[in-house]
Amino acid sequence: MKRISKEAAQRLQVGWQQLRQESIISSFEVFSEDDGEFNRITARDFGQISKEFLDQLMSLDLESSSDGLCLCLGVEDDKVQVIWEMRINGEKTYYQGDGDHFLTYITPNTTPTIPRLGESVNYKNEVCANWAHIPYFEMNAIFFVNLQDKDKRSDLFLGRPRRVLKFVIPVDDILVMREVCTAGKSLLVHYGVNYGDAARQMIPFVPLVQIYTPNKNGFLQDDPEATYLDFVGPCPPNCPD
Repeated sequence: MKRISKEAAQRLQVGWQQLRQESIISSFEVFSEDDGEFNRITARDFGQISKEFLDQLMSLDLESSSDGLCLCLGVEDDKVQVIWEMRINGEKTYYQGDGDHFLTYITPNTTPTIPRLGESVNYKNEVCANWAHIPYFEMNAIFFVNLQDKDKRSDLFLGRPRRVLKFVIPVDDILVMREVCTAGKSLLVHYGVNYGDAARQMIPFVPLVQIYTPNKNGFLQDDPEATYLDFVGPCPPNCPD
């Protein structure tokens, strides 16, 4: 996890906005010479949570509209990634990840009857498997929602697809992050698809955050104490500013 400048973050975000729809599929794939084919990016690794990120997370004023936390979509070198946007007193700070993952792990649900913070392990497995298996011809559509815009020159309401730009982290999830994000923990953002959201005419693409304790090798997918958070506030239509 590293802090980046506002200018760098803006270039990433504009890159996503300007990405042609037909290029969305290729922006989530990297060619593997060993496999002789393209591999789909399944997650963005942010590594260990930095002290600066943690301090800012704790200092957010959750009752102020000028404070908040978002995950933004961006493009760098023709590849999509997500970046954190921390907003304090209207001032924005951005954090970039360390790299991508290309495998989908099905995490064992070792304690299915014990209540846990955030989303269940089964939900995490479902949306991540959906992302791994989604057909190419459906992939472009999961980043768009149809919104009704009123024509100022008439009484007509015109529907048009709008691309998701960021995901706003709700207060309840920020409170969970404050509880589980501690020194030594790491962040991984899985890419997922929720077909239930598609049925409700919402953005089907979901970033699912895993907060976990890495092992001595630096990564631990099956941490039984990991917390999973599904951010369901896509912008548009739910934009904070």
